[in-house]
Amino acid sequence: MSLVTDAPVTASRREGPGPTAGLVWLTWRQHRSAIIGTLVLAAVVAGWMTYLSIEMTDLWHQCHNLRCPDYSPQDLRLSARPFGLFRQASYAERLVQYMPLLVGMFIGVPVLSREHEQRTLLLAWSQDISPARWLWTRIGLLALFVAAVTGVVAGVSDHLEHVGTRVGQEDLFRYEAVLATGWLPVMISACWFAVGVALGAALRRTLPAVFGVIGGFIGLMLFVQARFPTLRRPLGAYRQIDAPVDDLLRDNALLVSGGIIRTGAGDQPSGLFDASRHPLTSGELERLCPSSVDVQADLSCFADHHLQRYLQYQPGSRIPEFHLILGTGYLALAVVALLSVWLLVRRTNLTAG
Repeated sequence: MSLVTDAPVTASRREGPGPTAGLVWLTWRQHRSAIIGTLVLAAVVAGWMTYLSIEMTDLWHQCHNLRCPDYSPQDLRLSARPFGLFRQASYAERLVQYMPLLVGMFIGVPVLSREHEQRTLLLAWSQDISPARWLWTRIGLLALFVAAVTGVVAGVSDHLEHVGTRVGQEDLFRYEAVLATGWLPVMISACWFAVGVALGAALRRTLPAVFGVIGGFIGLMLFVQARFPTLRRPLGAYRQIDAPVDDLLRDNALLVSGGIIRTGAGDQPSGLFDASRHPLTSGELERLCPSSVDVQADLSCFADHHLQRYLQYQPGSRIPEFHLILGTGYLALAVVALLSVWLLVRRTNLTAG
């Protein structure tokens, strides 16, 4: 009798879903709101950027594949404020820049912080799946989702940046443009996903971990932005005030320094050099060419005295190198965060789950 009744039970167990399938379902069950919200937001942003690319390309063709003349109907459509196509593209660019923050807050942080808050770790880790497999399977599934979604957005964003560069006056070596092109949106999103998981594991509370992600994101963003122009040693060249600089600042080159500083009498550097390339202070420049309200008169005086400026710049050919430097840094931070998660999980007391 027992053999008859036991057989269906054994068969049902064999036919039931495996541990991995159960984790897939559990991951969807616990994160479905964030997943659906991310998909909707990504679809809206990608669709918006696709529309902007199509509109800009159409106007560019209307202007015979050249930049549209000032005050032409096409230029007014592109440059109108506050919702011209260029301004809308800058808004979309900002959304792509802050997309990793949203990933870290709403997808990364809850992976472990929610389990701690709801005290469900003991139940989750007392099943027939080890804590390590439970952790890495869930992180892997969510990381694949983040990579897929941000990869689509990154592709559309990269196309929009190239279209905007061709149609408008901007270039691809701006800080915001670099972060929105190539694979950097994917790498930065992966980084902040990992950091969010780590903060959730360390703080064990969702709200403090979210504020930690926000603070870390803003702090690192400001640090990278400040160091961005000199991630590699800039090239330099002297140029006469009235000499063209198109041979240097072309093909998306980034100007690092070379401006003129006029602060009246003083010992501060003016940014200008005499004919022998001796640096002039603001006081020396003021005595040589007294400042006036006419900028052209000032420049004419500088040219008459054969003054020069020293331009430091990053050539556009270095954009892939900047992508590699930034991407490597963010991925290294992601590896450190995941290593921290692994150490925290190993030391977690299941009775405090």
